[in-house]
Amino acid sequence: MELFVLLEKAKNNDKDAAYEIIKDFGATLKKLSKSLHYEEAETDLIIELLKLIQNIDIEKFKDSNHKQITKYIHMHLKKRTLNLLKKHENKFKECLEINHEILADDSIADTESTVLTSILIKSLVKQQRDIITMEFIQGFSEKDISQILGISRQAVNRAKNRALNNLRKFFIETGGESIGRKDHRASRKEWYMDSTNSSPYILYSQNPREKGSSSRRKGA
Repeated sequence: MELFVLLEKAKNNDKDAAYEIIKDFGATLKKLSKSLHYEEAETDLIIELLKLIQNIDIEKFKDSNHKQITKYIHMHLKKRTLNLLKKHENKFKECLEINHEILADDSIADTESTVLTSILIKSLVKQQRDIITMEFIQGFSEKDISQILGISRQAVNRAKNRALNNLRKFFIETGGESIGRKDHRASRKEWYMDSTNSSPYILYSQNPREKGSSSRRKGA
């Protein structure tokens, strides 16, 4: 059935027609929802599509072909995706700040957070820390990060590269001794940065030391 006819029927509360339109745009909805990175994203976009169906001025598309109408709906969904991304920006930033506070809490030593605290909190400035956290921990793309932070993709890339270079410098200069140093609660076994793919990969031991143990050998 032609898209124009389906829109006309769906606008008149034909549920089957509305379902057909949702199914036709299923791949687009799924793809766009992935860029939003939250569980209900696809459902929110389906709701936006249904709102469009109800509010569309169908007469404007009377002489339009299938391709033109499809392009219009695609553009509308992309705009709504950006709006949803901005809507969730503040919520994400709040979560990010909470994560930073948790990582900075000394009571969670002897866990992976000890390593992340030393690297993300102590050795990077805030913007670099946010970008590294969003890309390597939260899984956001550079494009998503640029939209969340309101900066260009080039600025995100430059900040990320500076952050990775700072981490390499930090690793080389300190030898990793700052990781797990406090209270001697986490012992370092081996760790490195893989410069091949510019991603921070760390090998370490999570075995806590016994209370009262010293980093110095007796008799040394």
